[in-house]
Amino acid sequence: MALLQKEEVLAFGLSDGSLLHFAFNFDRTSDEPIRFEPVVQSFHTAEVTGLDICVRKSLVATCSLDRTVKIWNFKEISLENDKQFDEPAYSVAFHPSGFHLVVGFADKIRMINILMNDLVTYKEIPIKV
Repeated sequence: MALLQKEEVLAFGLSDGSLLHFAFNFDRTSDEPIRFEPVVQSFHTAEVTGLDICVRKSLVATCSLDRTVKIWNFKEISLENDKQFDEPAYSVAFHPSGFHLVVGFADKIRMINILMNDLVTYKEIPIKV
């Protein structure tokens, strides 16, 4: 739980992985309902294992044990793109241009092109364990 923006917004995380916030007002009467709203839609449902920020665009990439990779626009506070994989991702890194992503899995590294509505693997490099 955190009090944000000059003590005007209270944000908190739930056990299901979602983030909620509401306008915190000291002058609120007890009759006014409190509206809880998600900070971002479609957040991860398991532990986030990797995060990277794009140098040239306002994008953040996250990966999780829920087997998803998500790309967020932090200026618009929106989900730009996401992809479900067959196995959990452990690390993620942007190319400085923001058009490519490298995702690390337990046994491979995938190089991915970021398209309008999809993340497409163009190279897979196996890792010997």
